[in-house]
Amino acid sequence: MHHVIVGNSIAGIEAAIAIRNRDDTARITLISAEHDHFFSRTALMYVFCGQLSVRDTEPYDRELYERMRFTRIRDRVTRVRPADHALDLAGGATVPYDRLLLAVGSYARRLSWPNAYEGPGVHHFVTLQDLAGLDAAAKPGMHAAVIGGGLIGVETAEILHLRGLKVHFLVREPWYFPVALDEAESDVVAAHIRHHGLDVRTGTPADAMERRDGRLVLKLPGEELPVDLVVGAIGVAPNTAFLAGSGIALAPDGAIETTDSLQSTTVPDIWAAGDCANVTWVDGSRRPEQLWYTARDQGRVAARAMLGDEVCYRRGTWYNSAKFFDIEYTTAGFVPFPGKPEKGVAFQASDYRSWYQQVPGTAVTQRIVCKGERVVGFNCLGSRWDHQVFMRWIQERRSLVWVLAHMNEARFDEEFTPPFRVLPTATSTPSGA
Repeated sequence: MHHVIVGNSIAGIEAAIAIRNRDDTARITLISAEHDHFFSRTALMYVFCGQLSVRDTEPYDRELYERMRFTRIRDRVTRVRPADHALDLAGGATVPYDRLLLAVGSYARRLSWPNAYEGPGVHHFVTLQDLAGLDAAAKPGMHAAVIGGGLIGVETAEILHLRGLKVHFLVREPWYFPVALDEAESDVVAAHIRHHGLDVRTGTPADAMERRDGRLVLKLPGEELPVDLVVGAIGVAPNTAFLAGSGIALAPDGAIETTDSLQSTTVPDIWAAGDCANVTWVDGSRRPEQLWYTARDQGRVAARAMLGDEVCYRRGTWYNSAKFFDIEYTTAGFVPFPGKPEKGVAFQASDYRSWYQQVPGTAVTQRIVCKGERVVGFNCLGSRWDHQVFMRWIQERRSLVWVLAHMNEARFDEEFTPPFRVLPTATSTPSGA
C-alpha cells in the first residue's frame, strides 16, 4: 500500500509516523515544497529575532525520515487526479498513490487593495518564504504597519519592534482580537503594547494604499500614514486552490469537506487534516480548526482511517495558550463575546455569566464563564495556568464557588506567581452583554 501525504507540517508528519508504527511494509511518501523537514511554524518569530535557526525549530531529528523509511519529494502539487489515483507535480513528475492525505495547511489572506502586490513592501508572516522576505526587508529605523489583529499580528508587531522599527498596529475591529478577548481584556493588552512604544489603533480600517515617492501611503479615516513596509495579518485561508476541478468538494472558504473520519465527502481514498480540513465542531458547525494540537490530532486520526480503522474525529474541550508581548494568555472551554460569532450555537447572553477581575495596576486578569452554576470556560491574562486542570474542571461540571476555592491548584508557576485570591472588585455580568 502506497500512502502519499501532501504537506510536511504537524498533521502530515504525525500521520506518517502513525502509519509507519502500524504498518512496517507500507510505502510512505511525503511531498512538500516549503522545506525538507518538519518544523514548528509557531517558532518562526524566534528565527526572525535571531534567537533560533530554522533547524532549531525542527522537533524531530533529521534522521527520522531515513529511520522511518519515508520517501521525501521537494516539489509542489499542481493537480490531483482521483480517477487515476495520481498527483501531478510542478517539476513535471507524476506520483501515484493508493491512499492520499492532504495536509496542505493554509496561507495568509491577501490584502484586498488594488495593485497591493505589484511592487515591493507588502509582506505576510506565515510561511518560511514569508519569513525570508520580511527578514530581508525590515531594517531598523523604518516605519512598518501591521494590518489586522490576532496572534500573527501581535507576534509580527513585536518582532518588528524588537528589530528597531517604528510599528503602527492597525486593527479594524473596535478592540484588539475580538474573537478571543472581550473589550476589558483587549484594553489591558493594548495598553501594555502601547507601553512598549508601539502605535496601537483600534477601530481603524486601512481601506486603500498608494505607492508614492518610494513609500507606501495608507489611507486611514481622516489621515494618510506613510510607511516603509506593510504586513498583512488578516487571517489565513486553506491552501487548496490547486484542487479546482478535481472533484474534491470544498467549502465556500476553500476548506476540504470531510466526513467524521476525515475522508473527502466526494472522492474515495483521499483524506484531509489540519488547517485545510472542514470538520464538525462540538457545537455542530462546520469550519477548519486552525490550531497546532488539533492538526496533530487530526493527522493521527486520519492515519488510522487510512489504515482501515473505524474512527470519528471530534475535538474535545477547546484550549489554547499564547503571549501578547510578555503577557501570558491561557484559555479553555467556551468563552463567548459580542465580537465572537458562535456558529451553530443557540447562544443567549442571559444563559451565561462571566465572573471577572483585574489585579489593580497590573495586566493580570481572570475571566470565568458559567452557564447557570456550572463553569464552562476560562480566559486568563498575565499569569500562567495549567489548561489541563481547567479542562478537567469543565468536564467535572464544577460550580463557580468550587472553582474559585480551588484556583490555586491550577497555577502553573507556583513559585513565581502570587497566590490567587478573589478581589472585592470582582464582577459578575451576562456574557456577551
